[in-house]
Amino acid sequence: MSSIETYVRNELRPEFAGQSLRFKPLLATPWGRALIAGIFVGMIPLVTVIWFFFDKQFANQFTQKEWEQWVFLRSLGLLGDAWPWICLSAFILLTGIFGKRRDIATWAVFLCLSIAVSGAVVNLVKFIFMRTRPNWHGAIPDGGSFSFPSGHAATIGAVAVVCVLRWPKSLPLALTLVALVALNRVVSQNHHITDVIVGVVVGMICALVVQWCWWKYQPGTFADMG
Repeated sequence: MSSIETYVRNELRPEFAGQSLRFKPLLATPWGRALIAGIFVGMIPLVTVIWFFFDKQFANQFTQKEWEQWVFLRSLGLLGDAWPWICLSAFILLTGIFGKRRDIATWAVFLCLSIAVSGAVVNLVKFIFMRTRPNWHGAIPDGGSFSFPSGHAATIGAVAVVCVLRWPKSLPLALTLVALVALNRVVSQNHHITDVIVGVVVGMICALVVQWCWWKYQPGTFADMG
């Protein structure tokens, strides 16, 4: 009897042989990989067109006074900040550990890894393109972070995927939060439209990649994500 089978039997779970109890990772299926590849390839011309024909036209359309009127949007940028989510992940992890709930602890680690991986990819791409932000007006401030892609959009994209995988019925709420954070970053002149589009997609794909790697290389612990 393998260690995986022993683990599952001891936990009173159904038979497990490298598959999730509730779902198989999207990237673990041929059609799932084809879907992600199709979205990625299809985004290239879309982002190119928006980059050259719409980004500059939309940038700086809102004055500071107009931005201040968007009260409900001004505080939503925090939802795209990685650190509050990482702190929440740490709290959930400790709750799972002390409560002896491996499933809760597993999902906390999944959330934290998804955010960390998306952040690493975003920062790498930022230094490749080194695109200035709309509110810089051509001048790059000392220590300023570049614009493309949006780190806040990537974070909320990764969080949305993790939440939907855990609670499928949260899809409408997750999409709403993604849209609001993306709108916050554009209206506040921190990002162009293409920055947030690519940021959201990067965050979502990174979460799916983390899920797939977990399923492939740690199948025993992946059972806790079912």
